[in-house]
Amino acid sequence: MSNESIVSNIPDTIRDKKSNVVQRFFSSILRKLSSPEFQKTMAVTFGSIVLAMLVGTLVMIIVGYNAGLAWIALIQGAVVRFDRVLFYATPLIFTGLSVALAFKCGLFNIGPEGQLYIGAITAAIIGYSVSLPIVIHPLVAMAFAALMGGLWGFVPGLLKAYRGAHEVVTTMMLSYTALILTHWLVSGPFLEPGNEYVLETPDILVTAELPKIFGAFLSWAFIVALLAVFAIDFLINRTVLGYELRAVGINREAAEAAGINSKKNIALALGIAGALAGLGGAGEILGYHGRFVDNFSYGLGWDGITVAVLGGNNPFGVLFGAIFFGALRAGGNQMQTITDVPLELITVIQGLIVVFVAAPRIIDWLIDRGYDEARWIKELPKEGTPHFLTLGTTLVTSIIAFASITRYFSLLAVQWIIVGGFLLLCGIVGFSSFILMFTRSSTGLVLAIATSFVWIAIGVLGIVLLNVSLLLLALPVGIIQAVFAIVSFIILRQSLVQQGGAN
Repeated sequence: MSNESIVSNIPDTIRDKKSNVVQRFFSSILRKLSSPEFQKTMAVTFGSIVLAMLVGTLVMIIVGYNAGLAWIALIQGAVVRFDRVLFYATPLIFTGLSVALAFKCGLFNIGPEGQLYIGAITAAIIGYSVSLPIVIHPLVAMAFAALMGGLWGFVPGLLKAYRGAHEVVTTMMLSYTALILTHWLVSGPFLEPGNEYVLETPDILVTAELPKIFGAFLSWAFIVALLAVFAIDFLINRTVLGYELRAVGINREAAEAAGINSKKNIALALGIAGALAGLGGAGEILGYHGRFVDNFSYGLGWDGITVAVLGGNNPFGVLFGAIFFGALRAGGNQMQTITDVPLELITVIQGLIVVFVAAPRIIDWLIDRGYDEARWIKELPKEGTPHFLTLGTTLVTSIIAFASITRYFSLLAVQWIIVGGFLLLCGIVGFSSFILMFTRSSTGLVLAIATSFVWIAIGVLGIVLLNVSLLLLALPVGIIQAVFAIVSFIILRQSLVQQGGAN
């Protein structure tokens, strides 16, 4: 073969290699998406989010807010202010990765908040006290922030590896130590001269600022966070160190028997985790605040734990979890402005998401019961359909009861307080009936029938009190629920009698 033909074939060879790389990449994604484990994780995560939002909706309804308008405002705020979404997500990506990486090694890093503060004040000090060229300055500041955050995580790693000190205790203690230390530093040695009222360092130099990508909030810190996601994913899944970290996390004794130095890997895992959180603090200072302000974080480190749990301790799961929490935060501000729903409700929803994700049996149970209900309707429609209609009616009427409570309690008259008490009873008993019916218990149907009669009694009270709106609310609700529940109960009893006769 001539040299010319060899040279002419080189581009084709390169093109084939690129094509193979792309095919392998997409095939790996398809394998991941089609794996039962991934699908179950997604079902649990999505179910947890839906359940948390339903509980949040119920809370808003009970308190008296317009839940529909609140959710519309939240979604609108998240879409219109998407730069804010990514801005709020950026530090959560770093702290979420910090927790996720440590977890891969079987460690629970509770200290991202303190590591973030150490990285933040380090970046601020380098940012205002050292003069460097415009591109190098932020890189140096972030490097030192990662180094100091890494050291703050490395110490608990050493204590865990060589002294057996539990990382939950040591990382939490060092987190509070970091908060106190940075408070002292910013109120004394590094306090801005002439500023006695706000505890903050001098402004960082212009050369140390991270350029903005869009608007006044989103900076290149987000790009660094994206790079960190890919880097940590590569580290965990494609390197020897990542393999050793995972091996130690799965079984430390087996890893040591295979020749892996578990002590080194434990210390390294918490050190790298601390460096990631430190980068998150640097991104906040260099990309937005422009100085270190005492107590500047609104729980970014603690929220990182939540993000890691939501993302299943997977780097890309952390990315999407952080963006979701950023959307809640950005949309929550809009929701508070338009509907006066307090921003603390978002914190409640975040906490509920963690509870449901951490307890996947709840989601599994709900999914299994949903499948059973659908199978019952398909195989025995005569029995299953009325039961399903009663189930849905009971849930809806319970929500209506909870939504109407505050309206009557707020009137501060004896007769309306009595009405509110009956509505509260309908809500509690009705929801209990829904749960019992979901488990296919006949007691749930009995409670549903009893609740329907309470609704009818409330309608009669509406007639006595000459309140047309109460009459039109309670009487139709009670009659509809009574019809569905009684029919379902009769059909279920007949079915049980027939089964007993057949036996």
